[in-house]
Amino acid sequence: MRRVGYWLSEKKKKRLNFEDQIPTFRDAGIELVKLNIDKSLELQGPFDLILHKCTLFMVDAEDGDEQSLDAINNIKEYISSHPDCILVDSFESIEKLIDRHEQYKLLLQCNLLKSESVVYTPTFVELSTKDRETNKQRLHEAEVKYPFVCKPIVAHGSSASHKMAIIFNEQGLDDIQPPCVAQTFHNHNAVLYKVFVIGEKHHIVERPSIKNFAAMDRSTIYFDSNDVSKPNCANFLTELDKEDLLRTPITPDDEILGDLANAVRRELKMELFGIDVIIDCDTKKYAVIDINAFPGYEGVENFMEILCDLLNSLMDKNDKVKTENERLSRKRSESSEAGDIKKPKLSNGNSGLQPAVCFERNPDTHEGDMLLPWKQPINGLLEH
Repeated sequence: MRRVGYWLSEKKKKRLNFEDQIPTFRDAGIELVKLNIDKSLELQGPFDLILHKCTLFMVDAEDGDEQSLDAINNIKEYISSHPDCILVDSFESIEKLIDRHEQYKLLLQCNLLKSESVVYTPTFVELSTKDRETNKQRLHEAEVKYPFVCKPIVAHGSSASHKMAIIFNEQGLDDIQPPCVAQTFHNHNAVLYKVFVIGEKHHIVERPSIKNFAAMDRSTIYFDSNDVSKPNCANFLTELDKEDLLRTPITPDDEILGDLANAVRRELKMELFGIDVIIDCDTKKYAVIDINAFPGYEGVENFMEILCDLLNSLMDKNDKVKTENERLSRKRSESSEAGDIKKPKLSNGNSGLQPAVCFERNPDTHEGDMLLPWKQPINGLLEH
């Protein structure tokens, strides 16, 4: 039985019905162990893998909260002392998603999001002041158009991360609450596609979203992104106007979204995340508007079974790497011992040097190249 330590917030556990799924994990050969991350994990182990969502602690630690910093360090110290233990997902990867501005810049590095692609991220800019003229200039330089969505700079960790506003005109610039990211709003017929990624697999779930808008003389609209994107949401913001109801619905291309999932996974080096995608009504292009670490996976059938398969797959790969490393270590040791035994002695005044003894090596392996799989770069796109 493999031991998997986990830490999830109470809200996350209830949403996933996580602790009621212990028999599912047990059937998959996994013993779940609830972590107390306020204490050292050394006496709570050993663990083959640690599964977590500690984004709130990460945000609070960044703000100087010592208790949160200690909790994060307890996990980091265990992983450092036990490099064979897998962490899903690494703090370094998740940190890239916590700051929305950094998250959007990272998206621009994905090869799939080049100008020729049908996938893109809307223009955006970080705003750090309430000064209207300064913000007006920054929006212009970044080619952010009206209307645009103002999103908190911190994308994870609290309910405030989902409090947003749609600004329609220059007068609305006074409503900006820095620090935030302004992102151009694209009409998408009030449909959002959530691409839930679980390792090499992805699942697409359709959700409600904001209806179509144009730049106009109207006041700022405030909303909570969680409220408008809930399944079966009934909200005036998600109800299309009559003229928009005549538009032909757009069916997403699974291959495009699969390639997107692979490209983002390769860039982030993560196993559990979700991508929010909208399809522009006019251009029919796919806009990536947010990425979330370890989302709720609502609407994904048999999520726990798929998660168990992922965790076992990661541990299987890790076991193979450890076995191969041990084999190479034994081979080097045996070769070294054989060299000592066969080393010729100089005698009878013979001062000539004997030819060097060469030992066979595997041409496909190099000493020091055996990296643990979750620390390796992902080469190429994965097939779904």
